[in-house]
Amino acid sequence: MIRILPTLCAVLAMTGCATLQTVTKPQPSDWDRTLYYARQAVDAHNYYAADRLLDEYVRTHAGTPEANEIAFWKAAYILDPANDRGSLADGISRLDAYLTANPNGMYRDEATLLRRTAAVAQNVSNATRVSVDTVAAGTTKDTVVVVSKSRDEEIANLKEQLAKSKDELAKVSAELDRIKKRLANPNG
Repeated sequence: MIRILPTLCAVLAMTGCATLQTVTKPQPSDWDRTLYYARQAVDAHNYYAADRLLDEYVRTHAGTPEANEIAFWKAAYILDPANDRGSLADGISRLDAYLTANPNGMYRDEATLLRRTAAVAQNVSNATRVSVDTVAAGTTKDTVVVVSKSRDEEIANLKEQLAKSKDELAKVSAELDRIKKRLANPNG
């Protein structure tokens, strides 16, 4: 026991001098907090608040790589179908501006994909609008009408319902004529 005592004292003295490192959880950066709160605002359909948060980040962190990325998020939120103030044309234009200004941006791949998707959605939307306008105005042999199969089926169903309604109307009309004749000639 006496031999162990000096060794134990030496070990205790060395461990007493050692400093313990404390592990602290890293705090989110302004960038992380801004994106977090902007996403919360978007989830609550408050695009105005999200836009203001992003603008404030650009104002307070002008010239930083992250501030340059705000353009991507603003474009993405403009393209969100739930955004009443957004539009495909505006979103595409903003994505083009982001891609031009940030050739090596953090979200370049996402912006490129989102831009292509928005362009396809815009073309589909325009084709549908042209189809509806063309059907409403009447078609000509020079007009190309783009109508989906489900729309064709819906039109066929409506035509069938119209034909049935016409048949029922004809039967009701015949019955009314019979009643009129009977009332006109009560003895006959």
